[in-house]
Amino acid sequence: MYGFIYAGVRASAKKGGLLTHQQLMELASSKDLRDLVNRLKDHYPVLVSKLTLSVEELEELLLESFRGEADEFISAAPKAAHLLRLVKRESEEQDAIELLKQHLNILQPEDIRGHKKVGKEDAMNQLAARGFSKEADDATHIYEKYKIPGLIDVVFERDRILAMFRAEKEVGAMSGVGAYLKYKVDVFNTTLVLRGIRNGIDRKALEELLIPRGGGIDVTTLSNALKQSDVEKAVTFLESVGVSKVESARMVERAYEEKIPKMMTHVHYRGYLDIGAVLGYLELKLAEIRNVTRIANGVNRKLDPKVFTQDLIL
Repeated sequence: MYGFIYAGVRASAKKGGLLTHQQLMELASSKDLRDLVNRLKDHYPVLVSKLTLSVEELEELLLESFRGEADEFISAAPKAAHLLRLVKRESEEQDAIELLKQHLNILQPEDIRGHKKVGKEDAMNQLAARGFSKEADDATHIYEKYKIPGLIDVVFERDRILAMFRAEKEVGAMSGVGAYLKYKVDVFNTTLVLRGIRNGIDRKALEELLIPRGGGIDVTTLSNALKQSDVEKAVTFLESVGVSKVESARMVERAYEEKIPKMMTHVHYRGYLDIGAVLGYLELKLAEIRNVTRIANGVNRKLDPKVFTQDLIL
């Protein structure tokens, strides 16, 4: 328990370092990517020595910074190490997914960030070395069954969430963990249903990938939503069984995406001195990095800030 308390204190001490809504809006007004990086240097010391960066390089440096912080908490709370490594893993999945897609001949080496061409056996060995053997096997099975590349990303996320439920037992009934995982399931399932229908993905594939338990919306309701003829009817059906009424499928997705940061803000700022505070901080930090990356993309493409700031999850 001492480790949990110590880690919680450290997480609570970091709460003032998260970027505020106002600071994010100021970043969105940057003249160009170099200006944005300069504004971020005080917040992310890893950027201090960098003069010019691409959006991809900026994102990777920010994620490296996140992983370093996650490792500090893992060392401070070894009993929660498995759960915290899974939170960290969310920041590592994209590289693993791209490596698997190269292995499956879905992506060419030139389309993969930072990866050189590797043989099929080497790709699987690299995935195994990074701890992604199960995800790679499960995703390969789903891809070979349905031939839909986007489902590979879904499998990686699904396997991570299911692993989090198993890891929860190791930390016991700590504040925030159960609700956090419930929201993770709801975000995953709701997004899978609505995006899958909108993109015309095989309904059998979508139903196979639903997480059947642990969320606030039962799997029978989600299965019935999948039977609707289009995404608008699916939204109407979900409203009929208690999901908040909104104007569009994207608004339903957004409402669920925002639940985790909102809930973890509540956990984090109430000052829980256990693993709930750590989960709150790491989830909010990862959300911050995603927001900064969205802003960087918008600034780099010289888009109107009013356009790209609408997609920030706050």
